[in-house]
Amino acid sequence: MEQCKLFSDGKFVDSAKGGSKMERTIPQVKLESGAGRAASRFLKEKGISLPLRIDLRFTGCCDASLGLRVDDISTSDLYVELEGLTFIVDPDVYNLAGEITINYLEEEGRKGFLLTSERPVSEWEGFGVSDIQV
Repeated sequence: MEQCKLFSDGKFVDSAKGGSKMERTIPQVKLESGAGRAASRFLKEKGISLPLRIDLRFTGCCDASLGLRVDDISTSDLYVELEGLTFIVDPDVYNLAGEITINYLEEEGRKGFLLTSERPVSEWEGFGVSDIQV
């Protein structure tokens, strides 16, 4: 993972590239109650210690939706650490979606992560739940 220093204004300085400093804004990601615990439990059960990427998914029959998958961080990614988890997002996805809220549901007929955003990525946003893709 990149070396960075977090500042109170929500920005960090990245010095991973030959000592040069680059400033990037950390995305606004909100974890609803229980979502962090559920994600941590999943990663622990699978023996995974990589970040969780927030990305667009296309299921074929419906519009795009937001989902989570295990992935390595790339140099262009934005990231934030919450509840001991690292969430990463491509800047283009973040520009499209805005602030992202991650919820975890355990209801009859619906169990999984539900991602919603400040700027919905489709008319079906918030309808379906999904698992973390490995």
